[in-house]
Order: sequence, then C-alpha cells, then structure tokens
Amino acid sequence: MAERPAKRLSSGQPSATAEINAQMRAADATLSPGHRLVGDTYARYFVSNPRYRLLRLTPKVALAGLVGFDRLFGGMLAEILLRGRYVDEVLADRYFRADVRQSVLIGAGYDATALRHPVLRDMRWFEVDHPATQQAKRAALRRIGITADNVVFAAADLGRDPLLDRLKETGFDTAEPSLVTWLGVSYYLEYEAFRSALADIAEVSAPGSTLVFDYLDASVINGTTHFRGARRAARSVQRRGEPYVLGMSEEEAFQAAEEAGFERVEALRVTDLVGRYGGRRPYCRPDDYMGVVTVRRR
Repeated sequence: MAERPAKRLSSGQPSATAEINAQMRAADATLSPGHRLVGDTYARYFVSNPRYRLLRLTPKVALAGLVGFDRLFGGMLAEILLRGRYVDEVLADRYFRADVRQSVLIGAGYDATALRHPVLRDMRWFEVDHPATQQAKRAALRRIGITADNVVFAAADLGRDPLLDRLKETGFDTAEPSLVTWLGVSYYLEYEAFRSALADIAEVSAPGSTLVFDYLDASVINGTTHFRGARRAARSVQRRGEPYVLGMSEEEAFQAAEEAGFERVEALRVTDLVGRYGGRRPYCRPDDYMGVVTVRRR
C-alpha cells in the first residue's frame, strides 16, 4: 500500500496539507454554534504555523479567513469540513445500529474524531499515518495533556509497511467489522497504488465493514476543469511538494472498490454535502469537483 508521494514526508517533515486542513477546522470552531459547519474544538492544537493562528483571533477574523480561502479554492473548504460531518453520521449509524466497535483512520493526519466523541467510550480507534505527521500529532497531544486511552497510533510509511502487519501489531481484530475512513489520500496516489491500497484495506476489513473514501475529478489533474479554485488548489499542492496525481469519476471509484471486494452503499458530491450539512446560509461554495463514496465489505 502506498501513501501520497510527498517530498515533505520523505524528508521527515509532517504533512503541510494536514496542518492546513486542521486550520480550516480550527477556524470553523471559533464561529458561533449556529454558523459552524463542524465545530472541531481540538483542531487548533495541531496548528503550529503562527500565521494560521492569527487568522482565528476572533470569530470575525476567522470567518473572513474562511471566506477568503473559499474564494480562492471554492469547493475545497466544503470538502475538507463537510466530509467530516458525513463520517460522523456514518459512524453514529454503524456504532448504534450495527454494533461496530473499532474504527481505522488511514492517513489520519490531525483528525480529532476520537476526541470529539467521548460518548463512544468503548470504540477503539486505530490511526494510521506517516511517522513524521503522527509524531507531530502525538507531541501536540502531550503538550496539552490529552491522553486518549482508546486511540492506538500505528505509525507507518505505507509505501513500505503492509497495512495488515501494522494493524495486527497494534491489536486490531480483523475478524470484527470496522469503520474505515480513508480521506484526503486517494488523489495523491498513482492508479495502481490506489488499487493496491483498496486491496489492502479489503484484506483487513471483515465482512460487513464500511469504508468511506473521497476522490477528485480527473479534470483537476489534467487542467481542464472550469473551476478556477480547483486549478489553484492543484498548483498550490504542487508547490508544496504534495501534488495531486489521480483523478476519477464516481463510477470509476465504485468499480475499483468492487474489484477489491466491496459493494456500493452511497455516493455524495460536494453539492450534496453542502445541501445536507451546510445549513440555510453556508459560508462555503459548492464548487463540484470532488466526491465521497461509501462501500461495504462483501
């Protein structure tokens, strides 16, 4: 299984995109409850860039920063924030209706889902990510004195470390159904690496397990998208050494998952996410060049 081929990660630095995503969630959390899209009050602890911190000194400043980001990269903000809301919904369904008690976050970055849901005390969380990013995250948790006893950190360079081996070493039960989230990763992979990753995820997923992953349209990769924000986003990640590599359609995402042993459950585009979770007056635009799919292990 291969992780995003980023120069930063290969040089031992934590992911820059993971910190930007955390900043977006942190800024959102400063807004009034009725205006927030996620409300991740832990995200701020993972933002070390002082310039990012200045962008959320007050709710007014935070909103201005979010709107400014959205004007530059329309659709990206909605995807970053609202895919988390969608996972919360899937998690609640799987936990309360299907008795799922373990969750795997592949490419976890600075995700704080385990911290944001203390009611799920008997859920075990397995966070898999590159050692550099995971080391930064664990250091941040130590600084603020947070101990998450039900979180297991599985540091892995997934270009070299088999996912099954790393999870087994940490006590993951491959015989029990799980919820696997794999967000913000697929479009950094070559296609064969993407297919290999799906096969690896299927290998660790017991029948009945649920997988949620997102994808990027091919038009963003080849530069033909008519969304200017998408073109800007592609140039931005290229400059940071974490370029987009893979684009696909919803049907291609489903077909790849089916080949790996999953069956279709649901698909949402950015427009669907904004319509479902954005409220009456969302501050993010629904520019539609990304999507989320949910599949179940056969």
